[in-house]
This record gives sequence, structure tokens and C-alpha cells, in this order.
Amino acid sequence: MHCSTCGMLVPDKASFCPECGSPLFSGGFRDTSEAEAFASQEVETIPVPNDSPVPKVVPMPSVPSKGEPKRRHGAATLGLCILLAVLVFIFQVIGAIIATFAALDMNFMITAFGAIGACLGVCIMGGARMLLPDRASILYAWKEGWWVVAVSLALVLLEVLFTISEGETLVTPGWLMRSLGVLALCLAVGVSEEAVFRGLLFEGMLDAIGKHKRGIVAAAVVSSLLFGMAHVIGSVDFQNALDIAQGVLKTVQTGTYGFFLAALVLKTRKLWGAVILHALDDFLLMLPSVGLQGLEIDLEYVSAGEDAMPTIILYCVIIICYLPLVWRGMRMLRETDAPQLGEFHRG
Repeated sequence: MHCSTCGMLVPDKASFCPECGSPLFSGGFRDTSEAEAFASQEVETIPVPNDSPVPKVVPMPSVPSKGEPKRRHGAATLGLCILLAVLVFIFQVIGAIIATFAALDMNFMITAFGAIGACLGVCIMGGARMLLPDRASILYAWKEGWWVVAVSLALVLLEVLFTISEGETLVTPGWLMRSLGVLALCLAVGVSEEAVFRGLLFEGMLDAIGKHKRGIVAAAVVSSLLFGMAHVIGSVDFQNALDIAQGVLKTVQTGTYGFFLAALVLKTRKLWGAVILHALDDFLLMLPSVGLQGLEIDLEYVSAGEDAMPTIILYCVIIICYLPLVWRGMRMLRETDAPQLGEFHRG
């Protein structure tokens, strides 16, 4: 037979070609064409199972990119918010120093610088969009919170009637400029207190405990009680039962109002609706005495002597009048789905 590779004549029983060393097919080939015909036939391929183990894929923790903010735990967020709220006091001190040396209005400068510090704190925590005015949120705030203004107007009317009955002068010269000053002061108060209590503290609590409805309600209640307590700190004589009663009732009265504002901010994700209601409420209450009559601003919410009991009665009446606000606040919280981790959440 002939070798299929080189064509060399080889013995019939040979297994390899002695010339080129190529293997020879069993049975041999008489010529090259026969070898090529055999080679052209299809050869069935039998798959061989691969017994090697499949490598396990171990998930690696995601690493934030350079432009992505690092994750932050809720407790850390709340701690930062509390720190920034405390630092607002430093801005108020700066405002007081400037007012002293520049002979400016002390109350306005303290409040205005406090508002600046509070807004900076909100921006540092990542809530700058809460400070952007939004027409829809303001209209919604008025729709839900007009009752605040109604209660304030009723109190103003009672004060005006009392002033007239006592024979006192209701309007004194310079009332217009004083009223504008009161409006500016109340707007600064609204921005400052809303940015601190509904911005820093409430939003910080949401990041820490806002995963469930109970946590959301707790954040609204606690931040509102702190808001109420801030109005009576340093004014209560804890050895006087009437002082304690006034302090508790004032905390509840202001806290009830604050609870509604917290629910409003949670619903709208904006601060300006709460700011306007807050500022308008303060302005109406201060307008007759400070704006029109020119009296000094009285920031004491705890009265002594014969004025203590009427103050207690007044706070009780206002708390009753604010009950519709509590109902509306609870309704807004029920309409909000959990979780609500606030504007400062990173994770």
C-alpha cells in the first residue's frame, strides 16, 4: 500500500510510514485518492464531560464613585443636625455683637443672623431644595393652615377691644415703619425657627427613625415638643406651681402648632409654607401692641402675680382652638407612606 501523506510504498502491516513517519490507517490504502476519500468523511465528535468545579462568584461590596456621596448612618445624621442647631446660637451672638457696635435693632439682628445660620445648616446637610419657594406648597399650606391665622385674628380682635375699653390709644405716630419692622422681624423668626425645628431637628430624626409610621409620628411629636420648650426655657420658676403650669401649657400650645407644621413640611417637602404661616401668626399677634402702639416686644411667656391665672386660661383656650390643627396634622401623616427618611438621608 502507499502512504497517504508522501505516497511512499510501504508494507501492508506497517503502522507508520518509514519515509515521513505519518500513521497509517488500518487496512491501508492502495493509492492516495483512497486515503483522501477516507479523510473527507465526517467524524462523529463525542462530548467529554467537564468535571472541573464551577468557580463561585463572591459579591464584592459596592464602592461609591468619586461623585457619589458617602453613606451615612441615621444616628450620625441626627447628631450632625443637633450640632448645627446648637451652632445657630453662635450666629445669634454675632448678630448681637454687630447690633451693639452698629446701633441696630438687637432683636432683629439676633433673629436675622440666627436665620442665616439655620439656613446654612440645612444646606450643609443637603436640604437646600427645602428652602426654595414653591407656589404649590405655599397654596397647600394656606389651604390646610388657614385656621392658624383665624385663631390669631380672633386674639387680635380681643386685644383691640380690650385696649379700646381701657381708654388707651390704639395707634401712635410712626406706626407704619414700626409695623414694617415687626413684619421683617416675624419673617426672620419664621425662617430661623422653621429651619431649626422643622428643618434640622425634624429631618434629622426622620433619617434616624423614619423607617416606620411610628418613627415618623415620634419625630413629629418630639421635634414639636422641643419647639414648645424652647419658648419657655429660662422663664419658669420650678418652685412656683403657677409658673410650672404656664410652662407646661405653653409647651403644649406651641407644640400642638409645631406638630401641624411638621406634618405640613413632611407632606410638601418645603419649608416656606410653614415659614409664612409662622411669620403671619407672629405678625398678627405683635401688630397691635408693638406695631401700632409702639410698646416694647415682650418675649416672656410666663406671667407672674395676678396675670398668671389669666395666662393659664388663655393657653387652655388656644390649645382647644388648635385641636383642628392636630387632626389635620394626623391626617397628613396618615396619608404619607413609610419609610420617610427625610431630605438629609444618604444610603
